[in-house]
Amino acid sequence: MSDYTIAKEIPRLTLSDRIRTIKDKPAFPLFFSMGVLVLLIAFFGIVTGGAFLSKSIMVGIFNQALIVGTIATGVSFVYTAGNMDISVGSAMALAAVMGAMVYNSTGSVVLMIVVCVICGVLLMTFNGIINVLFGIRTIIVSIVMMQLYNAVIGKILGPDTISVDYDVCKTLESAGFRNVAFVLFFIFCLAVFHSTSIGRKLKFLGGNSKCAQQTGISKGKLTTISFMMAGLGVGLAAVFSIIRTTTVSTTMGGGMGMDVMLATVLGGMSIFGGKRSFAYAGFLGALTVSALNKGLLMYGVSPMVIQGVRGLIFLVLVFMNSERPSTLPTA
Repeated sequence: MSDYTIAKEIPRLTLSDRIRTIKDKPAFPLFFSMGVLVLLIAFFGIVTGGAFLSKSIMVGIFNQALIVGTIATGVSFVYTAGNMDISVGSAMALAAVMGAMVYNSTGSVVLMIVVCVICGVLLMTFNGIINVLFGIRTIIVSIVMMQLYNAVIGKILGPDTISVDYDVCKTLESAGFRNVAFVLFFIFCLAVFHSTSIGRKLKFLGGNSKCAQQTGISKGKLTTISFMMAGLGVGLAAVFSIIRTTTVSTTMGGGMGMDVMLATVLGGMSIFGGKRSFAYAGFLGALTVSALNKGLLMYGVSPMVIQGVRGLIFLVLVFMNSERPSTLPTA
């Protein structure tokens, strides 16, 4: 048989095969998300005549991304297991209400921070426990709980807002509390997700739930742990929101669920869970979402159009990441 005949019998890779090969590279999600962020910054830097690249704009983008990124980092544990929760914004707002009320009653910043974090953990853990005990899908649970949390916030606040001492908030901000707290939380999440069996088991669960449970993995236990980690992010984000705005109102946390999902997929992670899951995806995606919002506003795009652009990007990215893994992850 000639070399020409052998060459003809070798199947040629199609374009979709080549794209899939690239997407399956372990480093692809990281380079993809970083590449999108760099391209966005460069594009808006050009169209705004360099105004987008000013220090104040960059700091503003980072501060906005910090809140979404904190929640998204914690919620990555939930998404990895193949679950979804859109009540994170309402849970964050309710945790902030509790923390602000405690501060105004006691004058203690430490108690405010502790109460926010504990409330965030309890609220999100409650969502997970309902799923475990009654077998209700987490997305259904989150829709119901979002309405419940909003109702509680409305009952407590009514048309009013709760203010926290401006000087205290600015002192915490100038001292770098938010940055330090986020870095510690981010490192903790990376360690748990990528250096313990919890992250690997969550990937197994998201990749193939039935097969994972047949190997002895407890779905209920892992689901509860994932929601507890999400609760830590929600509680910290509540503290960060209070420090940034110094007030708590019924509008706090609005649209946060969509922002977190968009940040997750922009960070290169699939919201369907499985092996394409990374703890760092949420923060990288949050930076991209924040840069996109700020850039479009500076370019003169109306907020309604921005919502449409974000929705379109989300649909495209979800479609691109809609393939569920056929096998369990090897690492």
